[in-house]
Amino acid sequence: MGTLRPERRTRVDLAVSAAILVVLAVAALVVWAKSPVRHTDSAQSARPAADVAPATTVPERLSVAWRARSTATAGPSLARSVVVTAADGAVVGRDPATGDELWHYRRNLSLCAALAAWPTGTNSVLAVYRNSRGCSEVTALDGSSGQRVGARSSDADDHVQLSSDTGYVVSQGPTRLETWGSNLVRGIEYGRVDAPVKPDVQPGRTGCRLYSSALGGDRVAVIERCDRDTGYRLTVLGTVLDDDEKVQQYGSSLITEGTAGPPPVLVAMGSSGIAVYDGGADPPAPASDTPSGSLAPSIRRFTTDGVPSATNLVAGDPSPPTGPAVVTADGLTSYFTGKSTVILDTQTLRPIYQVPGTIGSGDTMGGQLLLPIPDGISVRDAATGREIRTIAVPRDGRGDAPVTLRTLGGAVVEQWGSTVQALRAS
Repeated sequence: MGTLRPERRTRVDLAVSAAILVVLAVAALVVWAKSPVRHTDSAQSARPAADVAPATTVPERLSVAWRARSTATAGPSLARSVVVTAADGAVVGRDPATGDELWHYRRNLSLCAALAAWPTGTNSVLAVYRNSRGCSEVTALDGSSGQRVGARSSDADDHVQLSSDTGYVVSQGPTRLETWGSNLVRGIEYGRVDAPVKPDVQPGRTGCRLYSSALGGDRVAVIERCDRDTGYRLTVLGTVLDDDEKVQQYGSSLITEGTAGPPPVLVAMGSSGIAVYDGGADPPAPASDTPSGSLAPSIRRFTTDGVPSATNLVAGDPSPPTGPAVVTADGLTSYFTGKSTVILDTQTLRPIYQVPGTIGSGDTMGGQLLLPIPDGISVRDAATGREIRTIAVPRDGRGDAPVTLRTLGGAVVEQWGSTVQALRAS
């Protein structure tokens, strides 16, 4: 056999090869320049933050330990052992005692919302960023180290609010909501769906505006108003699709006769019921448990199918403040109506007592209840609401903004507006 001669390359061949390499290099450079990684700054903790032991007593005195700005959280956001603040595209995990930065995650996008979820489980911090598809880019971080552990992206509204329970998170905007599990896999999308994969997956209502939502086990409740509705509606859905890959609806009915006043607000949802704050601006729907024509602020309770069950009158404004978050701890759920703090049993959502003269929602510490008051903190017996003593606390620059108070170990963490303030024993 003759020897095969090596293939000869012409100048044209070499020029084409060079051009292909240049095109590939330019394309790779463009992809890199536009990629999220290119515009992300992440600094993880050298070692995971140590768990914080619960406080056994309430300090006699408290002083301000540190302050930070947090525009993307509705109230103090607490992971298992860090305080999370979020502003200017950055989510920061801070030492609760000193405020020192333990880790951060920063992008060149606007932050829509941030939430510490499942501190006793996966201990995740969720950061939601805005792009051309709305508040659609979600990053999950480990709460103790700041390590990126997951991401998702989908269509979303330009503004969303996040809330969670032990199993799911709901991201709700004015026209649509989604639920996610701790793995960030979507359970359902509800409301506006611009490009549905399957027809007839959603309930038949159209043109719905969503006002508030709450999670409870395998269900999510939402206050909404849809086309042709004469009043505000309470709808209860499953957090995941049913066996036919459809959004499962457990109940949906009008709970007010009109819409002249502010919509009722979902306070909480548990395994045995739903609590809704109704400021009394509109008469309740005729099928309601509330007396016809009643126009008084109340906590209205419903079954997990959305059926009215009981009503408790409370002191409150027609439209409660939007800033304070609901706080749940040690079997108690705390909700600020604008005129008082209502304490509910977390299991039944029955109001146990209300405390007038407060300025926000509170938390437990050392078996006692701490509520924010104008000049400081009221320390109360958690079972009865009886005041034991008060602690003077400065809140410079607060004005009349409502305060949400939470505790983490020996630290008391408050938020009003975009200010997070941590207090410690002095």
